[in-house]
Amino acid sequence: MEGAARIIGKSTPRFAKVISWKYAELSGEQVVSDLWNNHGLKVSKKLVQSVSERVGAIILAKASNWNYRLPSLLAEVSSIGISRDGTTIPIRGEGYKIAMAGTISLYDDEGKRLHTIYVGCSPQKGKATFDATLEREILAIKLKYPKVTYGGIADGEKANWTYLEKYTDYQILDFYHAISYVSEYSKASFDDPDESQIWLDLSCEQLKNQIGAAQLLQLEMKDYAQQHNIIDKANPVTKAVTYFTNHMHKMEYHLYDLKKLPIGSGVVEAACKTLVKQRFSKSGCKWYRTAVDAILRARSLILTPGRWNQFWNKLSRYGF
Repeated sequence: MEGAARIIGKSTPRFAKVISWKYAELSGEQVVSDLWNNHGLKVSKKLVQSVSERVGAIILAKASNWNYRLPSLLAEVSSIGISRDGTTIPIRGEGYKIAMAGTISLYDDEGKRLHTIYVGCSPQKGKATFDATLEREILAIKLKYPKVTYGGIADGEKANWTYLEKYTDYQILDFYHAISYVSEYSKASFDDPDESQIWLDLSCEQLKNQIGAAQLLQLEMKDYAQQHNIIDKANPVTKAVTYFTNHMHKMEYHLYDLKKLPIGSGVVEAACKTLVKQRFSKSGCKWYRTAVDAILRARSLILTPGRWNQFWNKLSRYGF
C-alpha cells in the first residue's frame, strides 16, 4: 500500500514536497514552527530531516536519467558560460570543508543572461560526484545548443581550469580577480596613494578594453620587479607578475567583450552565497554530509527556474 501511495519517508509526495522545500530554505526548528503556526500541523524535526534526506536521495538517484526542460527564453541563446567554485561549510567532527557550486548560464547576443542552471554538492575528496553531476548538465545543454560559443569563467584555482578546458571554447579568468592583483601591485609600487590610484584606474581600463593589454601590463610589472630586485614570492609585486604570467591566455578581455562573453565569475560566486552559504553558515550550524547533500540537491532544483515542479511532476508520473 505504501509503495502504491509512493510514500516518501512516512510522508505523502505532496507533503514531502512541502517539507523538503521548506527545509531547503529554513532550519529544522523553523520548519516545525512554520508548519504548526501557519498550517496547524504538528511534526517532529526528525521527520522533517528524514523526509528531506529521502527526497535528496531520490533527486540524486534520478539525476542521470531525468532531463529537465528549459523554460521559455526571451531571446535566442548566443553563448553559454560555465563556472565552478567552492566555499566552506562546517562538517561535524571535521571542521570546515569545501562544498562545490557550479553554474551554466545562457546569454543572448547582447550578453544578457537568460537562464542559469545551478549545481551543488557536499564536501567530497576529489569532487568526483560534483564533477560528474556538472558534466551531465553540460553535455545535456551541449546537445541542445551545439553551435553556440562556450566560455569557462573562474578564478585562478588550477582545478577549475583542468575541468573547464574540456568543455569550453574560451577560458576566461575572472576580471575582478585579475584586477585585485593589479590593485595590490599598485599599492606596493607607488609611494603616493594618488599616483597609485591613477595608475590603477588606467591599467584596469586598458586591461578590459585594449588588445594585448595583459601582456603589456605583465611586462611593466615584471620590469619593475627586476629593477627593484624583488624576488620574494610573498611580495604583492611578485604575486601579480606570477599571476599574470600563469593566466595570460585567459585575459583577452577585449576579445571576450566583442563576442559578448561574460568576463566575471559573479554568477557562480553568487551561487556560493545563495546556494550554499545562506543555508549552511547560520550561527551555530554544524552538518552531517548526508544532510548537506540532500539540501543542496533540493536547493539546486529550487534555484534553477522551472526544475522544482518538473521534478515532482516526473516523480508523480514515473515514481521512484
